[in-house]
Amino acid sequence: MTALEFKQRFLPHHRLLYRVAYRLTSNQQDAEDLVQDFYLKLWQRRDTLSAEAQNEAYLITMLRNLFRDQQRLKHIATVSFDDAAVDDPPDESQESYETRDEAMQMAELIARLPQKQRTIMQMHLEQESPYDEISQATGLSPGNLRVIVSRAKQTLKQQFKQLTHTWKN
Repeated sequence: MTALEFKQRFLPHHRLLYRVAYRLTSNQQDAEDLVQDFYLKLWQRRDTLSAEAQNEAYLITMLRNLFRDQQRLKHIATVSFDDAAVDDPPDESQESYETRDEAMQMAELIARLPQKQRTIMQMHLEQESPYDEISQATGLSPGNLRVIVSRAKQTLKQQFKQLTHTWKN
């Protein structure tokens, strides 16, 4: 693919990609950097891209995946295994332990949901995907998704109440 073909094929999507990047990063400079990295990655893969790569949904998904990859790399880079940190853990209050335990229990409860509810709840809560994006991924209508999320939340609340009730007894 020549540079001219590349520009004709992908540059018309620049404004949309920038808006998505800005929504993801909440920062103008980071959004510009993300779009620039995205176009660089596209350019490097220009000869292996499928015909569907011109589709806006495909490009947005690629951009979001690049953003997530960059976030993971930043997170890994900031985690340090300093000997002092291992020897002297920070003092944590009882509330923070309880909060962490509750979050772990909730993750286990989500893992016990039926496959469809579990997938939708993970996309909704963990990945913070909007309903229209989940709708595209699952083929379900946004209204149907809201019902599924509502029912899953009710189930989780009931199970969590039962779990915390057994802890207190």
